[in-house]
Amino acid sequence: MYQITATHHDGELTDQELLNLVNYFEVSRVELKNRVDSLLSQPILQAKQNDSQGPKLFEDDYIKIHGNSLSLKLYSQGDQITLATASTLRLLANNSTIHSFSQSWLSAKFSFRDYTNPLNYGLLADRTGARGLILCVQGFVLRHLLLKNVLSESQHRSISVSVEARTEALVDALTEMLWQAGEYRGATVCIPYSGDACFTNHGDHYVPDRITERLHMFEFIDLGKLRSFIIKCLPYFMKENGVIIFLYSLMLSRTLKKLIEDLDHTRLVGERDESTIQMVTLALTGRALHYFHNGVIDVDSDGNLMKKPQHGVKNRSSVGFLYWSKHEDDSFWHKQEIGSMFRTPKVPVWLICLNRRYAIVFSSNINLLNNWIYENYFQLHLYSGLKKQEQPCIVSIDTRQQYPASIYGDFFEDNDQHAPDIIHLLQSRWPGCTIDNADEILHELMTIF
Repeated sequence: MYQITATHHDGELTDQELLNLVNYFEVSRVELKNRVDSLLSQPILQAKQNDSQGPKLFEDDYIKIHGNSLSLKLYSQGDQITLATASTLRLLANNSTIHSFSQSWLSAKFSFRDYTNPLNYGLLADRTGARGLILCVQGFVLRHLLLKNVLSESQHRSISVSVEARTEALVDALTEMLWQAGEYRGATVCIPYSGDACFTNHGDHYVPDRITERLHMFEFIDLGKLRSFIIKCLPYFMKENGVIIFLYSLMLSRTLKKLIEDLDHTRLVGERDESTIQMVTLALTGRALHYFHNGVIDVDSDGNLMKKPQHGVKNRSSVGFLYWSKHEDDSFWHKQEIGSMFRTPKVPVWLICLNRRYAIVFSSNINLLNNWIYENYFQLHLYSGLKKQEQPCIVSIDTRQQYPASIYGDFFEDNDQHAPDIIHLLQSRWPGCTIDNADEILHELMTIF
């Protein structure tokens, strides 16, 4: 029988012990149902209605014995969401307080593949609207796996990580993204409580969605305490509604006032239910951006001062971003040049958006971007998040000789001289590069992307 023993003098589990507990439940799948039922009955993971003012995360007796003035706020009730905040969140996300998220969004969660899978470092991201945001988090998960030097290739060039390592990387990814959205000064985590809504005086202009109006918000100005809270609330993000909860937390961490200015009458969920560019840039940089260039442009090509400055990426991004689209409707994005802040991130991990479909490309060599010699010939792993990708997809890239993208026209019909779009995307980062294993890899990319 597996046992967890508290090492703190006050009887509370440490962060590492909580992580071990989460990992144990994932590995011991035979006992998962009974164990989860038992775990959810504990006050640390289940909201409980104790008084008429609202639910509490911990028992009153627990707080009285172990709590202090700070933990009373952070670990009990938090701040109940108001009608104004709930309405603003839904308007910025979906441009409506009547219609809410689709069923695919409601069911989206941060769930890893089975730990026996050769791609067990990966979060599942079906071809639904939430795929873009899930893969943003995947990029940060890979970033932390690289930083901890646990993302190394086996002799078969596949990558496998332990359950403990990937769970800890997910915690660090969510923590960093929220802290970044709060400009490294603070962050807000929202958790939906079971029971009654926080408000009922909404009128006809607001239709409850049973998520937004049940949110309780917890504000943090200490990174360590934020991480501890993410650990304790991790099961909320790993079950249905988990991606929506994280999106709302990102929005609140950015603050609604700044997010309104960022979006400038646009929204985070697109008309096709997709994760918009503004959503993924919010996740990647902490700001919902309309432009990919570096810094701020406030004068036009003629030297005249613009009415509205064009805000781009301020700092070198933690996870990069590459974009290519053949759709005419995407010409606004397609005509933009991606700046070096996105093209050369801090670690060799990029979110790519190719013809409105998202994926991740990364190198297991964390020093790839630190020495140009490494970029002469190297391998990139492509991860789509789709269940049908069952094996690693490795692209060998050669930059030693410069070739135009048109040399790949043979992979299409004789009357089609267009190069594969993936080549255009890769050449936006490595001009003139070639794919060494093109015969094999181009057709594989078409099936898994």
